[in-house]
Amino acid sequence: MSPNSDFITSFLNVKSDDIDVYNIKCIDDVCYVDIKLKRKKCSCEICGGKLIGHGTFNKSINHANLREHKCQIRYKANRYICKECGKTTMEDNPFTFERFKMSYLTIRNVMNYLGNLNYTLEMISKELNISTTQVNRYLDSYVVIPKRPLPESIGIDELHSPELSYKHASYICVLVDNTSRTIYDVLGSRSKNYLSNHFTAIKKEEREKVKYITIDMWEPYKAVAKEAFPNCIVAIDPFHYIKHLCDDFNRLRINLMNQQEYNSNSYYLLKKWHFLLDKDDVDLNNPKQYNKRFGCELNRGDIKEMILETFPTLKAAYYLKEDFREFVRTYSYKQAKAAYDDYLKAFIDEDIKEYSEFVEILKNWKEEIINSFLRPYGDHKLSNALTEHINGTIGTYLNVSRGITNFERFRKRVLFSLNPKINYSLTSHLKSDSLKNKSRGPYNKVKE
Repeated sequence: MSPNSDFITSFLNVKSDDIDVYNIKCIDDVCYVDIKLKRKKCSCEICGGKLIGHGTFNKSINHANLREHKCQIRYKANRYICKECGKTTMEDNPFTFERFKMSYLTIRNVMNYLGNLNYTLEMISKELNISTTQVNRYLDSYVVIPKRPLPESIGIDELHSPELSYKHASYICVLVDNTSRTIYDVLGSRSKNYLSNHFTAIKKEEREKVKYITIDMWEPYKAVAKEAFPNCIVAIDPFHYIKHLCDDFNRLRINLMNQQEYNSNSYYLLKKWHFLLDKDDVDLNNPKQYNKRFGCELNRGDIKEMILETFPTLKAAYYLKEDFREFVRTYSYKQAKAAYDDYLKAFIDEDIKEYSEFVEILKNWKEEIINSFLRPYGDHKLSNALTEHINGTIGTYLNVSRGITNFERFRKRVLFSLNPKINYSLTSHLKSDSLKNKSRGPYNKVKE
């Protein structure tokens, strides 16, 4: 049979000129590729004597699937014997490593799937007709996370996972390289002691090169950053303190709504139309429509003004909220530093109970909030937006991959998938990072 050389080169990793016998046949759902290579002139590695043919040895190798068919290479490997010393040897196997049952192409396909977090282990297993145990062994063996220098700007955030966290401490910690815009590492805990031990174990000269740390308002992050990175500027992600402000405003609205008579006009305004105070992209100049409750034509702008005029405290809170959000969106670092105390005073002077939490945030995190106005990289303010995005991707993977408990494998898979600088290297050596099971305790066997 004269096979297509392009197909052979890409699918079987051999040249058509090297093939002696070649045949394909399908039995049920399995496609069998029978192949034997031409013998070549070669010398003995021991004594340099001439090697002659000495029969063949049958090998079965699982290959990449063909659509809905499994594929198996039935390889007749040529065996040689030395005329001088009698040493026998096998020809080089072009399909896989010695003693492997999976072909190079199958292993590469496994690694390509592992590089995409949209695929769970079960999906890879089903797609390539390989056990999840073997998929894990390839991940354990071929993905090595090298030691890398610390980024100049680090984003720190956490992800809830009691199964993976150190001593089941509920949260793992995600580190992001804000300069290269990619994930840097995943740590087993967000606790102060754990992070402090991790970072202080790194050489001081390297830690001194870190210039910026972006965090949420988890106090241990701030403490560890100040301790481990003496030259860094710590900034809070604006999303987090703005979220606190919006949550406090929403709490005020709900408190006021609950004070109104159920189904009254004031209750109706706060219940049905609160989005006019929450969203930015609402068209307030829409055509007026007849409102049955108020018996007149109104548009969204009219209803919004009605809400604010009905509730003076809510009106004051609303304008405070919107002024501060505009301040965050538009001010430069220098302007923010000069105006910050004025905004803090405005919140204090209004003395709105629901804003007391936000006032404390403005007092306790003043330096870190002002630092969030810095733009060291282009026109982007310091934030954890990238970290939140990466956390969302990892969180989705955790949700669809139920039962992950091996942190080392999880870390390898995440970094291999999300960091383009982490690659894999195929070798003939396999290892396993499986967790050691607890030894069984003594038990008495019940005799029947």
